[in-house]
Amino acid sequence: MANTLSLFWDLSSASKKERVNATVKLVSSLEKFQAQHTPQVSPGSEDDEENVGPTDGLDTLNAHDVVYSIRRLIRGLASPRESSRLGFGVALTEVHTFLFKALHCTSSHLFPSYFLGWTPSHVLK
Repeated sequence: MANTLSLFWDLSSASKKERVNATVKLVSSLEKFQAQHTPQVSPGSEDDEENVGPTDGLDTLNAHDVVYSIRRLIRGLASPRESSRLGFGVALTEVHTFLFKALHCTSSHLFPSYFLGWTPSHVLK
């Protein structure tokens, strides 16, 4: 985890090259963590500081570093800095892509609690 934490600062860099390099390094590290992870059979029900609610499946399917990174990348999308939003958005897209391929699942399996109850505004009209 220690080697990935510094990459989040680079994702916020004003330099496109630094953001891309940080994304490549982050995704590479997370792929290694995920490859070593053994998914849990049954989800737990304990709340965690970083969880939006009770265990949402994200913890059971993914390595701890991957879970932490996904949550941090999602939070980074709300940053007031444009370069942060760009870097975190690209990194989140790349992480989603490798997890989607590795787990053969959909976005709702990877991020269930973040999209629960969300309805696009054009549907409400």
